[in-house]
Amino acid sequence: MAGSKVKIHGKLAGSTILEVVISMVIIILVFGTAMMINTNVTKRSLSVKKLRAQAILQEILLQDTPFTDDKGKPNLIDGFRIEQQLKPVEKEPRLTQIILTAFDDNQEQVAQVQQIIVMDHVSN
Repeated sequence: MAGSKVKIHGKLAGSTILEVVISMVIIILVFGTAMMINTNVTKRSLSVKKLRAQAILQEILLQDTPFTDDKGKPNLIDGFRIEQQLKPVEKEPRLTQIILTAFDDNQEQVAQVQQIIVMDHVSN
């Protein structure tokens, strides 16, 4: 190292190619595993965007009237595209399941809420 003399005709101890390759593979595996863990933690963590979308969906559920029944018109609130599904509950004609889903600018699902509500269906 810093103060040692180099022998010109002597034999130096060194690592073999196999040892170097094995150590490189171990380093790559550890680094790759760390990157996967970091990506999963970042992806699953709550962000401000997810919390805001969840709050918007909860606010829509608290309104007295259903959100909208327009199928062709996109519903945009604070930069989120909101989709609503209404499904009747089996064997309960007055109950309806409402599913609200919020999508961001990249069309990825950010938040979803479901609730069963009582609706007065008008029959003719």
